[in-house]
Amino acid sequence: MKPMFALGFFALALLAAPAFAEDAKAGVKWVETYEKALETAKAEKKRVFIEFTATW
Repeated sequence: MKPMFALGFFALALLAAPAFAEDAKAGVKWVETYEKALETAKAEKKRVFIEFTATW
């Protein structure tokens, strides 16, 4: 039963791959200002990811 499950999972992954490929082609659109990011996120009803770093 396990080999059949693995084969089914692999087949499903191959069928779903084109759907995820379209998102990957779009890429990440970075925004330089916090205000613009919030404005865009509200308009698209999405969350905001904030990344910051520091060298201490």
